[in-house]
Amino acid sequence: MKGTLLRLTISLAFIGLLIYLMRDTFPDILTVLRNINRPLCALSVAIFLSTVFILAKRLQLIFAAEDVRLPLLESSNLTFVGYFFNNFLPTAVGGDIVKAMCAARLTGERVKSVTSVLLDRLFGLFTFIIIPSVSFLFMTDKIRSRWVPVIIYSFLAVSMLCFVFLFNRRVARRFRFLEKILTRLKLAEQIRRIYDGMHNFKNHKGVVAEAMFLSLVGQSVSIFVLYCLALALGAKANIVYFYLLVPIVHLVSMLPSLNGLGIREGAYTFFLKPYIGAHYAFALGILWLGLLLLLSLIGGLIYMVRHDYHIRLKGTAPA
Repeated sequence: MKGTLLRLTISLAFIGLLIYLMRDTFPDILTVLRNINRPLCALSVAIFLSTVFILAKRLQLIFAAEDVRLPLLESSNLTFVGYFFNNFLPTAVGGDIVKAMCAARLTGERVKSVTSVLLDRLFGLFTFIIIPSVSFLFMTDKIRSRWVPVIIYSFLAVSMLCFVFLFNRRVARRFRFLEKILTRLKLAEQIRRIYDGMHNFKNHKGVVAEAMFLSLVGQSVSIFVLYCLALALGAKANIVYFYLLVPIVHLVSMLPSLNGLGIREGAYTFFLKPYIGAHYAFALGILWLGLLLLLSLIGGLIYMVRHDYHIRLKGTAPA
C-alpha cells in the first residue's frame, strides 16, 4: 500500500509540475486535440492494436523454446493483462509479474513461466535501445540535447552487461556474493533455477534471433503509430526523430511511478518539444496515454472474465 501511494505521489507531482509549466499552452493543446484528423487517428489505433499480437507471438515463441505450449490467443490475453496490471505495480513493467503468475497457472510451469516472461521483457528492452542507438548515428549533428546520447548509450551499456551476465557463467560467478543474501531471503534456489533457464537460451540462437526480429517489428510499428498521431494532430514531424526519441521517452517512463504517468508525458514534452512544438508534444503524450488506457481496459475485462487467471493465495496455485 505504501509503495502504491509513493508511486501515485510521484506521478501526481510530475503531472502538477507539467501542468504548471504548460499552463500558457493549454488553449493550443485543446485546439490541436479538437481538430485532430479522426480517420488517421482511428487508423493509428487499429495499427497500434496489431502490435499486441506481434509481441504476443514473441512470447509464444519463447515459451515454445522452453517446451511449453502456449496458444497465441492465451499469449495475447496475457499481454493485455500485463498492460492492465502495469497500472498498479511498480513502473511501466510491473505487469510482467502478474503475467508470469497467470502463465504459471495456465501451464503449471512456474520457473519456466517466469523465465519466459523475463526473457520476453529483456528482448523487448534491448531492441528498444538498439533502435535509437542506430538512429543517433545518422543524427549526431541535429540533436540539441546533450542528454540524448548519454541516456541512449548508458542504457545500451547496461543492457549489454545484462546479456554478458546471463550468457557467460564466468562473469556471473563474480557475483556469487549475492548468493548469501538470496539464501537468507530463501530465494537462492528459485533464482538459480531461473538463471539456469535464461542461460540455456544461448543454445536457442534461432529463437533469440526471431524474438529480436519480432521485437524490432513491434517496437517500430509502435513508433510509427506515434508518428501518425503527430501527423493527425497537424504537427510537421520528421519520422527519424521519432525513432530516436520515442524509445528514450519509454525507457524514462520505467522510473518508479504509476505506470509512467506524469513522467512519460513530461518526457514527451521535454524531448519532442524542440522538433514538433510543446503543445503538439504534450497532446501526443495525452493520446499515447489514451492508447495505454485502451489496452488496460481490454486487459482488465479479460482478467475479469478469465477466472483461471486469477491469482490465489500462497499454497493454492498450481505447482
